Amino acid sequence: MLVRSSVRILAGLLLALLPACQSGIKRDPAPPVQGALERLAELQPGDVAVAPVLDRTDGQRVPLDLFRNAFVESLIERRYSPLAPSYVDANWIEASFKGTPPPDALLVVTVTAWNPAHLFSNGQVSATAEVRLFEGGDTTGSLLWQSSVAHVVDLSEGRGTPPAGGTDWIPVAVRKFAQQALAALPMRDPRAVHAAPTPPSSAQ
Repeated sequence: MLVRSSVRILAGLLLALLPACQSGIKRDPAPPVQGALERLAELQPGDVAVAPVLDRTDGQRVPLDLFRNAFVESLIERRYSPLAPSYVDANWIEASFKGTPPPDALLVVTVTAWNPAHLFSNGQVSATAEVRLFEGGDTTGSLLWQSSVAHVVDLSEGRGTPPAGGTDWIPVAVRKFAQQALAALPMRDPRAVHAAPTPPSSAQ
């Protein structure tokens, strides 16, 4: 499918650029996680549908599309193959993915706090989110991985001053938040999918 192929091409490009992009980035410790981690390691999900991001803040005008795209890109960095959001939306019915074939997993992100008010005073943007990865295309599948993260993105690089002008810093802050939110998600290992031993054939 063209949509899936284009996302995989983008994945290859982002992975090639990843070492350069991550140099000099100071990261907080990865947030604690829960879920069926052994099942996640066994499944090694490839195609992941990223659901429309949920806003559970008190009317804080969360940039939902920016969050969704940031999580798509962060999944690619961790060697997953997220489906294009437009393709997911075209098959999104009653809070579940109804396309064929179904994805290996569904990522659901719920933003519970968002505060960019200090961006142009001290260069900081804060957010809190609940991130859940389910097996299959809806939330009735096994909860493979779950993490709650509250993180302050410091775009001043520790100086406590606003970042330089001429750049839209909100997408940058959201992108860094998504990277931190998925920091504890195991890096996908495509080789592990084929590593399970083949059961012996029955004697004739």
